[in-house]
Amino acid sequence: MIRSIRSAPALAVLLVVAVACQSSGSATPNSASASQSAMAATNGPAVQAESMEKAGEYLTIVGGCNDCHTENWSASEGKVEPADRMAGMKMGFRGSWGTVYGKNLRTIVQRMSEDRWVKVLSTADSGEGRPPMPWWNTAKMNERDLRAMYRYVKGLGPKTNGVPRGLPVGKEPAGPYISLTPVEGKAP
Repeated sequence: MIRSIRSAPALAVLLVVAVACQSSGSATPNSASASQSAMAATNGPAVQAESMEKAGEYLTIVGGCNDCHTENWSASEGKVEPADRMAGMKMGFRGSWGTVYGKNLRTIVQRMSEDRWVKVLSTADSGEGRPPMPWWNTAKMNERDLRAMYRYVKGLGPKTNGVPRGLPVGKEPAGPYISLTPVEGKAP
């Protein structure tokens, strides 16, 4: 079964929306100097909201983060309480890279600094990132928006979910997975 991935188009829409919502100013956000919820001025397109956490929640929704990092997000059409979001998924995503699982971002941010989060999302986890995570999109996001996402997820607090570890190519997953291997169709 092949499932369409909405993350890339959603992030493209996000960039258009972000240009319209751009705040004025020229300072670059800094985790040491930005308050927990104040929206620091920034260069380039960025989401403007009443707080960093609200901006982060918005970005994780329209950016498609919940599609892979929240159990039952798609099945419930996004009707998952914030208390249950971003705790990872037990459904695997299998392709030429092996099988990966949407990580539990809530436990990750508890042990990761905001600066490290920005670096990971800006560099495809130092080149180690695997599909279907749209690293090419997060690398283009405004730093303040990445920091807003971090603050939102961190504010959710830790939550254990028992997400499986990724598997190498050739190893069959024991649980459910979505095949992301393209199938060539016949020409009309």
